[in-house]
Amino acid sequence: MKDFEIKKGILVKYHGNAKNVVIPDVVKEIGAFAFIFRENLESIIIPNSVQKIGRYAFDSCNSLRTVTIPDSITEIAEGTFYNCKSLESIIIPNLVTSIGDYTFYGCNNLTSITIPSSVTKIGRYAFDSCNSLRSVTIPDSITEIAEGTFFNCESLESIIIPNLITNIGDYAFHVCSNLNSITIPNSVTRIGNGAFYCCKGLTTVIIPNSIKSISENTFEYCSGLTSI
Repeated sequence: MKDFEIKKGILVKYHGNAKNVVIPDVVKEIGAFAFIFRENLESIIIPNSVQKIGRYAFDSCNSLRTVTIPDSITEIAEGTFYNCKSLESIIIPNLVTSIGDYTFYGCNNLTSITIPSSVTKIGRYAFDSCNSLRSVTIPDSITEIAEGTFFNCESLESIIIPNLITNIGDYAFHVCSNLNSITIPNSVTRIGNGAFYCCKGLTTVIIPNSIKSISENTFEYCSGLTSI
C-alpha cells in the first residue's frame, strides 16, 4: 500500500515502479494523471470498487500491454491511455457510454477494438495515430464520427459505418493510407473537411443521395480512387 497515495477513496498518485499492479479494493476513483510516466508498468488490474478513471490516468505508460477494466466503469475519460505505445488489446465494458477525446492516442500496438452498443459517443481524435489498428467495430448506437477519430490510423483497412451516423467529422479518416473501400450510409448528411485526405489505398467510395455537404479537401490525394 505504501506505493499508493490514496485520499478519501481517490488514488491520487502511484509512486511505485512495479511491472504488474493490482489496485487496492479501497479505491473508488483513479485520479487524473495518477500513473503518468510509469514506464515500467506492464499490466494493471482495476477492481470493481473503482467507479471512475480520471483524465490521462495512464498517460505515457509506454510498457503497458494489458488492462482489466471492471464493469463498474461507465466512462473512459479524455486521454486515459494517451501514448500507451505497447497496449495490445483492451476490452471495453458493456456499461461504458462514452469514450473521451484522445483516449487511445498513440497506442501504436493496438490492432483491434470492439466498442460495445452501450457507447453513444466517441470523442475527437480518440484513436489518433493508432498505427497498427486494422479493424474496429462501431456499434449502431453511435451517431457521429467525430473530428479526427481515426486520424493517421495507417493500417486500418476497412470499417463499417453504422446506419445512424449523420456526420463524418473533419479529418475523421485523415491519412488512413490502407483504407481500401468505404460505404457511407443514407443517414449521413455531411462529410467534413479532409475526412479522407491522403487515403491512398482507397479505390471505391459509395456516397448516398442524403449528402448535403462534402467539404474542402475531403478526398484530396486519394491517388488510388477509381470510382465515387
